[in-house]
Amino acid sequence: MAINKNSNAYIIIYTVVMVVIVGALLAFLATSLKDKQAQNVLNEQQNSILKAFGEPDADFNEVVTIGSITNGQFVAVEDGAATFELISDRKKLADAKDNLPIFKMEKDGVVKYVLPIVGKGLWGDIWGFVALQQTENNAVITGIVMDHAGETPGLGAEIATEKWQQKFNGKTLYDEAGVFAVRMQKGGAQNEYQVDAITGGTKTCDGVNAMLETSIGKYESFLLGVAVEAESDVECEKCASCPERETCEKQCDECTECEKQCDKQCCSSCEDKNVESIKGEEE
Repeated sequence: MAINKNSNAYIIIYTVVMVVIVGALLAFLATSLKDKQAQNVLNEQQNSILKAFGEPDADFNEVVTIGSITNGQFVAVEDGAATFELISDRKKLADAKDNLPIFKMEKDGVVKYVLPIVGKGLWGDIWGFVALQQTENNAVITGIVMDHAGETPGLGAEIATEKWQQKFNGKTLYDEAGVFAVRMQKGGAQNEYQVDAITGGTKTCDGVNAMLETSIGKYESFLLGVAVEAESDVECEKCASCPERETCEKQCDECTECEKQCDKQCCSSCEDKNVESIKGEEE
């Protein structure tokens, strides 16, 4: 009995069989390639982080310490899977308030940190990583990598080019008043904190500005807090060399705000009058 290939029944059965076969094949491929796809995403993220650090050819696992900022403190993370999972979910990353992902690299005595950044451009998500090096009471951008979901080619999409990303290098985050000052400025940079905006890409540049301020702002207490702690450590080196260290050890150990307290304690300059006053109190 010949099959009528022009009948409605044949067409419906043929279509259903093809859909089932193709669907099963796609499901099999998606399942079998899932691990490889996840690894490719991880590799891309790690390469972007290394590029932000300025070390694109380094081995991520050898030079980078994965961590999180918890209660304003850096905490090393042994298993980074959850960290990269959070970074991959841009909505969760944008909503995160604590246990913030961060990456640390130390080379030649210089410590740098890379923070993930996420925001909205003109047509969709924008994201990336920014590398920072702390100064005495501020932080400086040493590298940045940005990407986008669908910004306009030749305009907003330029944020993903090295030409525009390099413009951020060397920019200090906060101005003299302590206000976050790094931004892409329409009409051209007017001070040392600003970067030339992309002509015709105003909305994307506005998105970049909001992304930087919001994303980096979550880490502000850590960035500035560590700077203050480092400053105090430098001042308290005077305690270690104090000729009357044994006598005034209690006062030195209690010195937690050198700038404000040292004038009344031996670790300021170990002046004789300070040491003598301490001895007198003990007697």
